[in-house]
Amino acid sequence: MRVEVQGIDKHFRKVHAVRELSFTVEPGRVTGFLGPNGSGKSTSMRLMLGLDKGKGQTLFDGKQLTDHKSVTRVVGAHLDAKFFHPKRTAYAHLRMLASESRISKARVNEVLQLVGLESVAKKRPGGFSLGMGQRLGLAGAILADPQVLILDEPANGLDPQSIQWMRDFLRFYASLGRTVLVSSHLLSEMQLLADDVVVIARGSLIASESMSAFLARSTGSSVKVRTNNVRGLAEALQSEGLSLSVTHGEELRIPNVTTDIVGEIAFRYSVPLLELTAETASLESVFLELTESGQEYRTGVSTPHLGGAL
Repeated sequence: MRVEVQGIDKHFRKVHAVRELSFTVEPGRVTGFLGPNGSGKSTSMRLMLGLDKGKGQTLFDGKQLTDHKSVTRVVGAHLDAKFFHPKRTAYAHLRMLASESRISKARVNEVLQLVGLESVAKKRPGGFSLGMGQRLGLAGAILADPQVLILDEPANGLDPQSIQWMRDFLRFYASLGRTVLVSSHLLSEMQLLADDVVVIARGSLIASESMSAFLARSTGSSVKVRTNNVRGLAEALQSEGLSLSVTHGEELRIPNVTTDIVGEIAFRYSVPLLELTAETASLESVFLELTESGQEYRTGVSTPHLGGAL
């Protein structure tokens, strides 16, 4: 199910939290929703789901959410790790959600087992850790087997094994043709998880594209090539207007280009290649590079005088 966000916009008094934001989330892919603190990610998700009032609209398979017969089978959302009654058991919480959508008790038990909470199903989540609360929230989101998942920071509080489990689960869910939008501050994890990224800063769109295209934006991205004909390849690349550097022996590095372009040039000029490798910057470095002006604070500036506090 394709999700189209069209010009959503939100003010909180004098704060312009979301600025005419538009992007598309495609089915069969995991889309990472990224932005500095205060950039408007959570507000945007709430606008998409109709939980906040604002301008613009979000279409789910070409229709607004309220025009679908069963909202819970269209979209499942987890926006708050503590969104449950602390004195109602985990099982009772999910049964309450299930009754609204006419979901069987068997499905409730299945989901509890899937997220690893079957042993605490009869316990009250008021005493749950943050990670357990996250898993209960995910259980509620997938209960009706929705076509779309919208998750806000679902990995907060999870241990490394649980983070890996969630990554595998969300990628599997997307592989079924479902649509997954997930925000996170864990950029190294997001680089492993997401197929596409939507990046915002100060409520405005910075990028909406594939992960590979976003990483290629960095000035630190390059292609490494090894060949036994360095001179021939260098001349071919330079004749095509590309800059390069010889690192040592048989190795060249070409900045701001893709492996497809380099490989095609080498083929046309009949230069054999021993290795052709894309060396992309990390998601963290590209993210910081492109969102620096949207940070609430910046790195790389002089430290303020702390008056001997340290």
